Amino acid sequence: MNQDRTSTRRLAVNAAFLRDIKDDSHHLKVLLEKISPMVSHEKIAGNHWLELINLLSELRDQLALHFSLEEAYGYFEEAVDTAPELSTKAESLRSEHSELFESIRHLVESAAELQPDQEEKIARLLKRYNAFIRAFQTHEELELNLILEALESDLGVCD
Repeated sequence: MNQDRTSTRRLAVNAAFLRDIKDDSHHLKVLLEKISPMVSHEKIAGNHWLELINLLSELRDQLALHFSLEEAYGYFEEAVDTAPELSTKAESLRSEHSELFESIRHLVESAAELQPDQEEKIARLLKRYNAFIRAFQTHEELELNLILEALESDLGVCD
């Protein structure tokens, strides 16, 4: 008896990966919420300088974990396998990980060299931080869009 077999593509879910990403995302959100009011003005930053340096260091470490999780678990490979035409976008986003990490690393190093009473220098550092956060948020949005495009391509669009 000869039966026609159609191959069905199935999405594998790695529960440990999803939990790690969820925990990582929550921790990132909490960190950013703690940092946000401190970077709103150079006087506030100066008044909380040691705490801010510690939080920025923690953010640097959390971003290292965040980017590692995305890369180690094949986050981008899944998107590329599902929709090969998205390969260029995936590679571009992957390359941004090292750039973003270098930015936060340099920011933390610069912060550690400043004193809480150096308001002008702190103001410049806060502008760099805000530029970093905008770049990071844009990067995260583009990653989400990539995954959504890959899923849409894999599942097809229903009208």
